[in-house]
Amino acid sequence: MNACERLLEDYTRSKEHLPGSSLPWLNAFRESAIENFAAQGLPGPRDENWKYTPIKQLQRVDYKLAQQLATASIDSLAEQILSKQLCPDEHCLVFINGFYKNSLSTHAPLPEGIILNSFSQALQHHPQLIAAELGKIANDQELPFSALNSAMISDGVFLWAAENSSIKHPIHCLFVSTTSEQPVICHPRLLLILKEHAQLTLIEHYIDLPGYPDANSTETPLTKSDRNLLNVVTEIQLSPGAQLNHYKLQYQSVNSSHIATMYIQQQRASSFTSHSYSLGAALARNDIQIKLSADHAQCSLNGVYVVDAGQHVDYHTKIEHLAPACNSRQIYKGVVQGHARAVFNGKVVIHPAAQQSNARQLNKNLLLGEQGEVDTKPELQIYADDVQCSHGATVGQLDTQALFYLRSRGISKKDAQAWLIYGFVSEQLERIDNPLLRKFIELPVITQLNQLVSNDASNLQQFFAIDSGEL
Repeated sequence: MNACERLLEDYTRSKEHLPGSSLPWLNAFRESAIENFAAQGLPGPRDENWKYTPIKQLQRVDYKLAQQLATASIDSLAEQILSKQLCPDEHCLVFINGFYKNSLSTHAPLPEGIILNSFSQALQHHPQLIAAELGKIANDQELPFSALNSAMISDGVFLWAAENSSIKHPIHCLFVSTTSEQPVICHPRLLLILKEHAQLTLIEHYIDLPGYPDANSTETPLTKSDRNLLNVVTEIQLSPGAQLNHYKLQYQSVNSSHIATMYIQQQRASSFTSHSYSLGAALARNDIQIKLSADHAQCSLNGVYVVDAGQHVDYHTKIEHLAPACNSRQIYKGVVQGHARAVFNGKVVIHPAAQQSNARQLNKNLLLGEQGEVDTKPELQIYADDVQCSHGATVGQLDTQALFYLRSRGISKKDAQAWLIYGFVSEQLERIDNPLLRKFIELPVITQLNQLVSNDASNLQQFFAIDSGEL
């Protein structure tokens, strides 16, 4: 039995036990999605969008569908998890292996007009709102992992923001994967609906933590696995004038795999800003599809990826300008060490009606050695004549003159390398306008950068006045 057949069998075996299985419309939605997945199968080297990102390692693993952990020992994670919150009164939803953990989450009072639930809770309390929006912009017919997520939805985040509503503090969605006896696969779903002039900030945060034995067991299992697969889909609908600042920090185990698809549809004068940081996972794939559907919509995508030997990261973005006077900007920077590999494919499509569009994209990569590989392919498809568009890509190594200058001032080679590397990515960090969020993201980025040069992270943190205790 191949990997695709195993996944189809998992659906057949578990569909009656999935949340919302009593809702006829959701069952029909799942059946349509699994048919789309079966028709496409898993992507292979002949698929243009996956030819640089083989998934043979995923196909060889016999994943078990994640189950909700009910042991008392999981509460021992609380201290570690809650210490990662940004502030004591923020809204934090914690998920363990894809399932919402109420006891570890923070429940601050919500402003009027805001609905924030786990996806499984929302299926019970707000099924009509979900039915009206779920899957409306997801491209399940062309993206097989998205279709698989739609079929296997178990839990995730549902956010509904009414007209003119806002939340002062960020919404922190923390997804934790633990080690277990067998590699597991889970399918979180995030559905975010912002009505006219709503304003929000949301963080998707992915980490791995050690597993724990059953509460009734006296022994820790000898064999544990962290080769888990997280298959995430995020749908975002922005009504006229809505603003969403979206942050994603992926810092999973270097043995795990992370596949994420994000769909954004923007209406008139809406604004979407993305900050994406990919630091962990053996395989990290990010598909981002944005439709600027009405005039004066704008989006800004900022990204940093840092990969070491054995890691593979892939960013595929597609921004469609469908209406006049829309703006889009993409800047992604990557640091690649050892035998690691990075892939970037940024596509911008200017449709005939999208006159006066402004689109810019840039991908810069820093290779720390001769064994790494970068495949970068920025694309522009322009079908209008009154536009301003640009794209570019660079792949290079550390500036030898700058390195010599620092060393001539008595700075060690490792420190000099670390500072130059940080300087390369610091532009992206400076784009984070929230000081607390900047520090929150900056610390793991610097830690990962220092690991690449075998440096002492504390020295660089001190140099840039970064104090983890302030977090």
